[in-house]
Amino acid sequence: MSAKDIVVLGAGGFAREVAFLIDDINRACPQPQWNILGYIDAKAPAAGVFNGKYPVIGDDDYLIGRGRETHAVVGIGTPDIIRRLHEKLRPLPHIRFPNLIHPNVVMDRDRITLGEGNVICANNVLTTDIVLGDCNVLNLTCTIGHEMVVGSYCVFNPGANLSGGVTIEDGCLIGTGATILQYLRVGAGARVGAGAVVTKDVAPGVTVVGVPAKPLQR
Repeated sequence: MSAKDIVVLGAGGFAREVAFLIDDINRACPQPQWNILGYIDAKAPAAGVFNGKYPVIGDDDYLIGRGRETHAVVGIGTPDIIRRLHEKLRPLPHIRFPNLIHPNVVMDRDRITLGEGNVICANNVLTTDIVLGDCNVLNLTCTIGHEMVVGSYCVFNPGANLSGGVTIEDGCLIGTGATILQYLRVGAGARVGAGAVVTKDVAPGVTVVGVPAKPLQR
């Protein structure tokens, strides 16, 4: 079976890390699964400029007009932008959003439900009875406990630790090294600061920081 065409949405540092993830998936397979065409970026100075190993090939309009089957993966760490791109591109019949999972991820694959477009980077551990919606990003070395439910368009930065029974609603950002204790709920659009320890539910749209985590005073 021939490799499938794939593009990375975005052209920043995390986009390069996602390209590296795809390369690692290919290296772990007897035959490459993915043919990386390059990056899609509305802010790129010009198509053809290389960003590390791969070129920027155009903006959203290039992808929309390409016409033939193309897989797209989000290489952006901002929940609102991830949502906008997915909602814009998902209706197109030639665009697919695959789930990309690093080969060394530990997970109970028979008891984890995934939507589409999720990115699960190296050294993540997902235990059992977990549900993830669409286009979530699990950056390096996160732990996801049993019975956890994640909506869509959430970003978990490196080293986030989420205990069993936690619910994360749509569009949340969980900071590097943050910890969320068992059976808590983080409301839609909330932000959890780096290193925070969440001991109570977080209301929608609220940013919490510190140990224990408290709403950020502006």
